[in-house]
Amino acid sequence: MKRLRVASSLLFLSGFLLLYYAYYLASPIYLTFAIFNMGLGYGVGIENKTAIKVALIYAGVTFFFALLFLIAGNPMALVEVAISFFIIHDILSYIKAVVKEEEGEEKPKGETKD
Repeated sequence: MKRLRVASSLLFLSGFLLLYYAYYLASPIYLTFAIFNMGLGYGVGIENKTAIKVALIYAGVTFFFALLFLIAGNPMALVEVAISFFIIHDILSYIKAVVKEEEGEEKPKGETKD
């Protein structure tokens, strides 16, 4: 079972939404971010540590700005807020599981504290 399936899928979904915006508005900026999202989705899917860190930071910034747009009265920003929230949640859950595994490997199995 892949651990980051949700984050990877949501990054691809966000990339496809940005592709739609790029086509609809004929904007190369949206196209750039669509390619960036899909690249991050691929990197997160293969569990590349650098891609996971960049995706976490990117999703956090996106969440913050989408939340500001939502507060300002743009109800369509709710979709991006939800996508970013679930990406952040999935990545943080993955990091928690990896840290727990690494701590379990570092502890010697026969020793007890006196």
